Amino acid sequence: MPILTNTAEQPEQPRRGAVWSIAVPERELDSNLIRLPAGEEIPAHIGAEVDTLVHVVRGEGVLTTEDGEEPLRAGDVALLPRRTVRGFRAEEDGLEYLTVHRRRRSLTIQGPRD
Repeated sequence: MPILTNTAEQPEQPRRGAVWSIAVPERELDSNLIRLPAGEEIPAHIGAEVDTLVHVVRGEGVLTTEDGEEPLRAGDVALLPRRTVRGFRAEEDGLEYLTVHRRRRSLTIQGPRD
């Protein structure tokens, strides 16, 4: 298998958001490396129609679910079932985590059916 990236060797920019994503067009999985600077958050929301595995790569933070808050630290792995509440907040050193989930097909606009 080819190595796609090294999570320890990512550029400093962007400071927030998806730092890396799989770029291979023909695949069944999606994966993103998400970066949150210190004190920033992704507000709690209902996840998509796919189960998502989260692996904390560096930093510390908090995972918010419908059951409350869970502390996150480097090395933690969490499973977020589809259509469940999830939110993330970075602590003082920031938070980077890798998500892995089944690829969602993009929506396409089709002409009228005959």
